[in-house]
Amino acid sequence: MPPLLAGRDSELKAAESPLADLGRGVSPSQDLLFYGPRGNGKTTLLLELERRAQERGFRVETLPVSALTGPAALVRVLQERAGVLGPQVTGVQIAGSGATTAPRAPTEDLDALLSGWIRRDDSSRPLVIVLDEAQVLVPDCARPFFEAVQRAKSRPLPFLVLAAGTPDAPRRIFAAGTFNERGFAEVPVGRLTRPDTMAAVSEPARAAGRPIAEEAASLLAEESQDYPYFVQLLGSAAWEAADSEDSGAGISLAAARRGATVFRSRAEQFYARRYREARARRIAPALGPLARLVAENDGRLTNSQLDPFLRQLADDGVVPCDELTLEQELSDLGVLWEARAGVWEMGIPSFADYLLRHG
Repeated sequence: MPPLLAGRDSELKAAESPLADLGRGVSPSQDLLFYGPRGNGKTTLLLELERRAQERGFRVETLPVSALTGPAALVRVLQERAGVLGPQVTGVQIAGSGATTAPRAPTEDLDALLSGWIRRDDSSRPLVIVLDEAQVLVPDCARPFFEAVQRAKSRPLPFLVLAAGTPDAPRRIFAAGTFNERGFAEVPVGRLTRPDTMAAVSEPARAAGRPIAEEAASLLAEESQDYPYFVQLLGSAAWEAADSEDSGAGISLAAARRGATVFRSRAEQFYARRYREARARRIAPALGPLARLVAENDGRLTNSQLDPFLRQLADDGVVPCDELTLEQELSDLGVLWEARAGVWEMGIPSFADYLLRHG
């Protein structure tokens, strides 16, 4: 957790009503899905909501996303969570993906396991199920779990699913069942506002007895481009630079400048890792043309600009996939995302500049 969770009031407010429902012993009608590019603090949001749920006396447990990538993994994890490993449950049939030694209807088996998890140890405390990195789940394998969740919502079983993932997470979850479009409230998580960035830079330093000069805070905020991960990197680098000064306990403008220099090399490494991931997915040849198109359009693309561009890349054989798959891969990486309806942006600030510099 960062020392201050700044600028996430609206995202946290989205969880107030579901958590209040749980406190009344009612299962919320909608679960929550936080989505956005990497580095915007989605996991941090989950951690804060876990803390708030625990303060209310709720049980908070994680469903590893690996459980939603194969039938056997799902059964094994649900058995563990329900506390029925061993001879009581030897296996579960899921949509024809293997039979149990004592065949039963797949829906009954999964319903029983999920109910057993929620009611484990005869606990009357509501359960919050946390699912991070949701963009990794395999829709066909995740469908039985989400179907069981939908059925459990109709019974007096107070529980809530909190999920998070990159911009491709909504597609993955909705592909696991069209009912999930109604069952999950989508909460986008993007960059901070400049005032919130300033608070994230200044307030932790002041609270730690290391007040930061106003000019220094402004420099770091500008350099961060309001991207939470960069705020973290810059704050750490400036703090380290201040430790080497003899000018007192605060963080000076000079320390901020030295920290910014260190940060730029770390940011280059971050960009290089994203590019290597794109190479591994065989979509790296699309990044340069995408960066040029984004630069030509002041950092934003509409559907009418993006769709024919992706189609042309696929038709010309620049990437070995169709336009839809290319869009999904870019979203999964967090390189490109629909920041608001019909408007697309690069998910990582200055990544387009990096791509243009490196050809």
